[in-house]
Amino acid sequence: MLTLACCTLNHIKTWLILALFYLFVFASMTQSSLAAGNNAPTPAALTESELSSESAAISLLNNTAFNQQLVALATNLPADTINSQTLFNRVALLSILNQHQVLLTLLDSEKNGVSYSHYRLFHEALRQHPNAPKPVFADKLREHIQQQVSILSNESLYQLQDSLGWSVQRALDYVINLLKQYQALPSLDEEQVISLVTNVHLYHVLKSVIPVSSEIIAAENQHRYRIEPARLVKLAGGVELTLTIVQPKQSATTLPTAMQFTIYADERSHLTMAIHAASHGYVGVIANSRGKRLSSNPITPWEHEGEDAAAVIEWISHQPWSNGDVVMYGGSYNGFTQWAAAKHMPKALKAIAPYAAASLITGLPYENNIVLTANYEWAFHVTNNKTMDDTVYADWAKRNELLSQFYQSGLPITKLPELDGTPNPWWQRWMAHPDFDEYYQSMVPVGEEYRHITIPVLTVTGYFDGGQISALDYMKRHQQFNPDADHRLLIGPYSHGTAQGKVWESFSNYTLDPVALDKDTEELVFGWFDHLLFNKKIPTLLSHPVNYQLMGSNQWRHAESLAGLNSRGVQYYLGTTQQANGQYRLLTRQEHLPASIEMTVDMGDRTTQRNVSPWPLIQDKINDETGLVYVTEAFTSPMELAGAITGNIVISTNKQDVDIGYNFNAISAEGEVFHLNTYRSRASYAHSMQQRQLLTPGEKTSLPIVNARMTAKLLEPGSRLAIVLDVNKNQDAQVNHGSGKPVNHESSADAGEPLTIKWHNDTQIMLPLKPWPNQ
Repeated sequence: MLTLACCTLNHIKTWLILALFYLFVFASMTQSSLAAGNNAPTPAALTESELSSESAAISLLNNTAFNQQLVALATNLPADTINSQTLFNRVALLSILNQHQVLLTLLDSEKNGVSYSHYRLFHEALRQHPNAPKPVFADKLREHIQQQVSILSNESLYQLQDSLGWSVQRALDYVINLLKQYQALPSLDEEQVISLVTNVHLYHVLKSVIPVSSEIIAAENQHRYRIEPARLVKLAGGVELTLTIVQPKQSATTLPTAMQFTIYADERSHLTMAIHAASHGYVGVIANSRGKRLSSNPITPWEHEGEDAAAVIEWISHQPWSNGDVVMYGGSYNGFTQWAAAKHMPKALKAIAPYAAASLITGLPYENNIVLTANYEWAFHVTNNKTMDDTVYADWAKRNELLSQFYQSGLPITKLPELDGTPNPWWQRWMAHPDFDEYYQSMVPVGEEYRHITIPVLTVTGYFDGGQISALDYMKRHQQFNPDADHRLLIGPYSHGTAQGKVWESFSNYTLDPVALDKDTEELVFGWFDHLLFNKKIPTLLSHPVNYQLMGSNQWRHAESLAGLNSRGVQYYLGTTQQANGQYRLLTRQEHLPASIEMTVDMGDRTTQRNVSPWPLIQDKINDETGLVYVTEAFTSPMELAGAITGNIVISTNKQDVDIGYNFNAISAEGEVFHLNTYRSRASYAHSMQQRQLLTPGEKTSLPIVNARMTAKLLEPGSRLAIVLDVNKNQDAQVNHGSGKPVNHESSADAGEPLTIKWHNDTQIMLPLKPWPNQ
């Protein structure tokens, strides 16, 4: 899991930082996974090194003895172990073992083999010149890359450029963190050995390939496209924005424009994205937020993106190379900017394709009005300089320690910057707006504004995407206020990163169905744009309003609406009779007499955490250390689980507020537990994100399940579903102590007497189940 997260971190494309949060979690978990079994001694060159600086780490990485020790570690791995690894690990291990032909054959057989082009180019050259001294090999590698690049089509050249969009510096940062983690360990278990070997070797390959390939590809692109890397555009009111513009040289006519609007200012990444649009016959434009790159305005995240994007679209429509049509696409923050632009509905805007679209109030830093800590540093990342400050996320240990200290301290979430020792004014601004108030409403469409969004919309997200809630919230609001909206959804077993691009073969320890690998988000998006603007055939994966990959079936499934998908299911109630194993039943009929199960939680206590998302995804038992486990009867025939949980959770408590949640799991007939998703909700906002409604202590209240995550999985006979109900109290989010004060200003001193919460048996939980047609 470390190495897969490394791919997301090191790639030049920058996703909203939720993926990085999980990276830190995985790193700490790996460190604690040291087993007492047959471990390998930690390489002596590592244990004896001094790693106080980057230069010292580079010295170790260039140390011949250290690299020989890593080769020895890889050599000692059994062939079965290597073959059972994720593609990322397997390719790296074959590479360090110089198994050229096996590696190249493997990449030829993989759908996503192009993503490993750095290894392919390296080994194609190394196979031809196995004994060449380093300087000679560097020349031969350059010649090989030059020859390969010159014969590629525009689309193939983009695919190569995109696959080589790694940052050598980020790879180095990642490896340094690993070295610091493992240095003090006397031995390494198999997982740690593989993590160390593969990531150090990846860094060496990237260091050899990326600088020279970037230079060669950039020169080739100059022959094929008209490229403006940075053009300053001055708009009304003194607004200055920097644009990257790429046009196909061959075109003799005006063209539609495919545009992204982003705060993630990175010229290299912008050129890659704009070139991809140009390779598809569009003018590619990447516009940066105020204050970024050449703009002299103050850097301002979120607040002006809609009006500025609309102004850029108007500007584009009057350029001599424009045919007057503009489409927008992009993910995460760049998904938010599309909805922000659609709020203003500029005339030239013809379609938007937001994937994993972000939102301040339904994504990060807030989820269902609860502040999450995952994105605390994000404002520093995007506002510290004119581009991006990647050093913000470079030190895992510091970041983990900060969040741990904050949880243990019991301080209000507004005090997190003080604990960090660095003022964070943007964080404080968002902490001043815990409701979906005018501040947020000024940035995105609200109510009837959705009715005026009559252009086609394509939403893409994933079951494991931290941005799924916000992505689907936009969609549901659009369809609520505009029932005739032309709005399509594509969703599958994707993370925040893979929802936005190509797909990796696995997520955590779950291996994706082969058909799930068919999704390449940008290729689908351009195929959809071509369908809309040029009347070409719509991509097969987008054939219906709702298109979802049913995990375990190796099929894509389709539905006419998200609401319709969620409305079909089986209603369950909470049983109150404890089973011999300590669990409870999810019943299809409500018990005759009112009853409840009581839970007591000391909200001021920090020795335990509750409602934590399990990791890895698949485990051999339910994580039920603190929650109440409710389980269905085993299904006697195959069932399709597809949609989001809906219903009402009925509670009573001695507090004026509480954050509740659950972990949703599928249990196979053999007892394997597959974690589907986690839910968290603030009781006082369950009825309205705009207005807080405190609870009356001692009175029952019915809380609608809002913004639950969608999933889709085929359940075999003998399978069961399980919900672990709990109070949300962990270091991933602020703690709601229930005093009734504004939660952002609550501390553990406000906890008072322990929380008592009763989970009542008239709770209604609709699970989106239907019989599997056995096709």
